[in-house]
Amino acid sequence: MITGEVLPTEGLMHIIGNDMLTPGGLSNARKYIGYCPQFDCLYPTLTVREHLELYASLKGIDQSKREHIILKLMDDMGIKEYENIQSQNLSGGNKRKLSVSMAIMGNPPIIFLDEPSTGVDP
Repeated sequence: MITGEVLPTEGLMHIIGNDMLTPGGLSNARKYIGYCPQFDCLYPTLTVREHLELYASLKGIDQSKREHIILKLMDDMGIKEYENIQSQNLSGGNKRKLSVSMAIMGNPPIIFLDEPSTGVDP
């Protein structure tokens, strides 16, 4: 319910002042949430870079800042060397790293991570 995947049937829920029970409130609240589900939600034929470019666009990150942010995320998460590899060809650990990178794109104030380190080398 908190991520907006399932709507509550009763009660109240607000995220940063947005009423999650209204379509507009849910839509606005999603701008403040990063979400990494338990199972990777990746497009098999998109590369690591293409995933991050897509999420930067969806999160509304200014075009002039995207390259710097994408490079920093890939470097920080240790996936820079896989930049041009399709996600279907990544190891399970690198898929998780990409999923976490997508969740933290844009530095949202709320981040939900469901088993983000599964399959990631120590």
